[in-house]
Amino acid sequence: MFDLTVEDALARVESRNPVLNALLTVRADEARRDAAARAAAPARSPLWGVPYSLKDEWDTAGLRTTAGSMRYRDRVPLESSAVHRAFDDAGGVLIGKSNLSDLGISPEASSYLGGPTRNPHDLRRTAGGSSGGAAAAVADGMVCFDWGSDIGGSIRMPAAFCGIYGLKLSSETWPISGFFPKVPPTLEWMCGQGPLTRTLGQMRAVLDAAAPTIRTGPERPFSLKGACIWAPDARGAWPDFPGDLVPRLQKAIGPIEQDPGLPSTTRVRNIYNAMWASHLEDLMGSDNLGFWDGLGAIVSSVIFRGSLGDRRIHPSTAEILGLVALGRYTLYRDPRKAEANAQAIRAQITALWDRGLLLVMPVCVYPPPKLGRTNYNGQLLACAVPGNLADATGLSIPFGHFPGGLPRSIQLLGPPGSERLLIDVAERLSL
Repeated sequence: MFDLTVEDALARVESRNPVLNALLTVRADEARRDAAARAAAPARSPLWGVPYSLKDEWDTAGLRTTAGSMRYRDRVPLESSAVHRAFDDAGGVLIGKSNLSDLGISPEASSYLGGPTRNPHDLRRTAGGSSGGAAAAVADGMVCFDWGSDIGGSIRMPAAFCGIYGLKLSSETWPISGFFPKVPPTLEWMCGQGPLTRTLGQMRAVLDAAAPTIRTGPERPFSLKGACIWAPDARGAWPDFPGDLVPRLQKAIGPIEQDPGLPSTTRVRNIYNAMWASHLEDLMGSDNLGFWDGLGAIVSSVIFRGSLGDRRIHPSTAEILGLVALGRYTLYRDPRKAEANAQAIRAQITALWDRGLLLVMPVCVYPPPKLGRTNYNGQLLACAVPGNLADATGLSIPFGHFPGGLPRSIQLLGPPGSERLLIDVAERLSL
């Protein structure tokens, strides 16, 4: 199931990480000591001695956790997150912390600390974000798995761009703790966590190890009766979706509905944007810059791009925060309205789950953008953010290739606690 040794993983990191910038911090000597200790003891789990990485937002006692921010480059937590404890108890060997966008905000893993994470399939293109380093490390064979976070496609899209599996778990069932920086409570319910792996069997093993420590919520009752396809407004580089999908989906699941009666993906994307913009003060208040200093850092980064030495916020993150601030003072000033619209979307999707229907969408209808260009496609996240507004369990599954050969993926969206069912369906789709 796991065919990578710690020594082989470290050799791969040494040769490939300078090219891909997938890992932000590497603990080579410590990993070798951990591997030797595991080898001298009887295995207690399938993860025993397995090399893995963690997105650099999960606290690791004694090893820096920076959230990809230059301002936190020397931050070393005293306690480990439940995520780190779970995999350490299972006997996994932590190779290092994976690269991400500054504060995990931009959909491109690029920071002043780690540089831009490059896509293993095309070095000119991004691996996605914010869990881009995680996806690149797994896809390139530096580690067997990583554990990311997803508040706007941040697990599913990097997994899709790199051609691997990525699972966003529902915050209702798998609540986040030991996460830096802490997500404001008004937005936390949209943020999921979960594994990135090369195979579904590996994903099952990782979930088995994590669940006793991290999974605290119940599984919502769900009896699978079929699926409905939610096609995006813009088909981008995938004009034949959903035609490409229907035959395999019918074989794997059964009855298919192609008109679920849901709003357009553009409408849902705008509601998602409104949630961020209308809660700007909460978002800025969660960081130690404060509100006004934060706005100053955003303006400086967008205009001067760090050329004057101001590296408080990386430009890719500053561009996103600048758009959020613009929205706050123009279109999206009412947080209660944004919350009501978000809950209405969640209720509509929940009604489909209550009928026993999974939602099926592309993860993204565009191939990974060239480095530095990710923020310039307003439709890039249109298929990813519905899963966050619904607090869905979302599984990204490789599904063919775009013209030119870059990976393409679909996603299954199910209710909280449905991760095992989604993996079962994905296995049938892969046959």
